[in-house]
Amino acid sequence: MVDGIVTEYLYINRGVPQGTVLGPVLFSIMVDDIKTTDPSNALVKFADDLTLGVPGNESGDTSRSEAVCLQDWAEKNRMPLNLEKTYEMVVRRHTSVVLPELIPSIKRKTWLKLLGVTLQDNPSNWDLHFEEMLKKASGRMYIKRVCKYYGLSIKQLDLLFDSLIMSIFTFAIELWGCAYDGKYLNQIDKFIKRAHKNGYISKRTHIKIRDKRDKKLWNKITSTEDNALLELLPEKRSRLLRPRRHEYELPLVRTERFKRSFINRCLYNFI
Repeated sequence: MVDGIVTEYLYINRGVPQGTVLGPVLFSIMVDDIKTTDPSNALVKFADDLTLGVPGNESGDTSRSEAVCLQDWAEKNRMPLNLEKTYEMVVRRHTSVVLPELIPSIKRKTWLKLLGVTLQDNPSNWDLHFEEMLKKASGRMYIKRVCKYYGLSIKQLDLLFDSLIMSIFTFAIELWGCAYDGKYLNQIDKFIKRAHKNGYISKRTHIKIRDKRDKKLWNKITSTEDNALLELLPEKRSRLLRPRRHEYELPLVRTERFKRSFINRCLYNFI
């Protein structure tokens, strides 16, 4: 049905080949009617991956009912879920928090990789993500050594470093940039310092590039009316007491971890 016009049913005995122009559009139409049973739960659709976020509260855990709802939809639409690639992760700050019951047929893990970022059940722990980043960056330094050996100019080496190495460190930095500087970000800074010392780059780029990326995304969010992250911003101030670079209310921050999150970082840094 499009614009109220219902077409006749037509039997189709072929699927959509991978890589076609219409493939993503047709798939988006196919999964459009997947909804959560509880409006407080979040369902994120990206290509053929679904991510369901269920907040823990006193009213009870609705993850089991949400999982049943998704399985029912998949069966009705002849798109069975691949339970071998379906996982659950319970995010909790303290290990003393009692874990909910396991969802039948779904494995529970302490970490998950989502769109290239490794998340762990402790929101303050980014060990796995940083280990993978540093391992990948160290492996690509071999390419830098070979290129330097064959006489690439320092300008070309700079471009290569930005493309191969810095792209790893800056990917999704708005998310993992909330990590402790002393434990994580300083390791990247030392990595860049060694690259500069060994002559692979002309100047030492500080990891404070996080602030530049924050500002770029912040401006993108606040300058448009249809950005998906707009709903994360607080209400605008009802009255202006003194000039600021933004008009949003500052949230009440009780912990340093909460203040380091992306939205709060921007609200306090770009006053």
